[in-house]
Amino acid sequence: MDKLLAVDGCDEARTEPRESLARLFGAGQPADTAQVERCLPPEIISTLESLGLVNRSGDTLTAGEYRLVYHLGLFLFCQTLTASAKLYYGNDSLALSRLLLPVEGRALDLCTGVGTQALVCAQTAASVTAVDVEPLAERIFWINAELNGLSEKVEFLVGDLLEPVAGRQFDRICCNPPFMPVPPGVRYPRFADGGPDGLAIVRRLLAGLPEVLAPDGLCQLVGAVLGNSDGPDLSSLENMAAGARLKLALSSPTCEELDDAMLASCAATALACEGGGDVKQAFRDHWARLGATRIYYFLLSASHASHPTVYFEHDDVHRATIGL
Repeated sequence: MDKLLAVDGCDEARTEPRESLARLFGAGQPADTAQVERCLPPEIISTLESLGLVNRSGDTLTAGEYRLVYHLGLFLFCQTLTASAKLYYGNDSLALSRLLLPVEGRALDLCTGVGTQALVCAQTAASVTAVDVEPLAERIFWINAELNGLSEKVEFLVGDLLEPVAGRQFDRICCNPPFMPVPPGVRYPRFADGGPDGLAIVRRLLAGLPEVLAPDGLCQLVGAVLGNSDGPDLSSLENMAAGARLKLALSSPTCEELDDAMLASCAATALACEGGGDVKQAFRDHWARLGATRIYYFLLSASHASHPTVYFEHDDVHRATIGL
């Protein structure tokens, strides 16, 4: 990357081209082609054009729907976050990666998207399998794998969660699933829709985990669960642990009030409401039915257990359910 950014002259001569790259790939703003070519050779720009990552109009380049992020030593192309985006990258992506390190053995990344967790794992793991149900993800995944010199360590499978890896086992499994609780009748982006309680994908993953997780393996994921000022409602997670005979350890670094600001955020992300109904009212009614006033975001680690348990920690809230 240093070679790609090298230009003749002093540091001042490099500033303007680098700023053009930052505007183009970081802020999504148009950049002057000549300035970008002082950082990237024309053949690389042509390749980015052919891949659909940049668009040329006269003397101007635009990044379109894609942006470039720097993630724990990796450069990753991902979509700009909008309601119509299919390839997600957010703060929870960074939180999960920090939880994963280091990774050894055979790794599996579910809901891989642009390959964030898969490529983090590939830096140290023996091999990595990445799975996503979105066909568009495969193209960007391989671009990111090549960009970071990790394509020889990874494979990509298009499919629904654990179905593509049936009959195989992995030492480490990770997943950044859709986890926002969404009322029935509200249409939400796939990358965010976790079903009515936010645990739809988590529930399916943990149910199938005993078959794909090696005996001494570990599964780690991010998610969210509804609750109130007394803490989260862990009943669903307790049922999951008991049914799959797992030890679940949840750490909740943050929670949010289900207030007007949250209502506005949910409504802004929603695509539509069944029958043309009011999205905010749909969320308000849904939370009231569940008795929820807060949402707790968590990092979860799951492993095999002869005596299923659930541990939860958030600030002063500590809970343990043992021998489910």
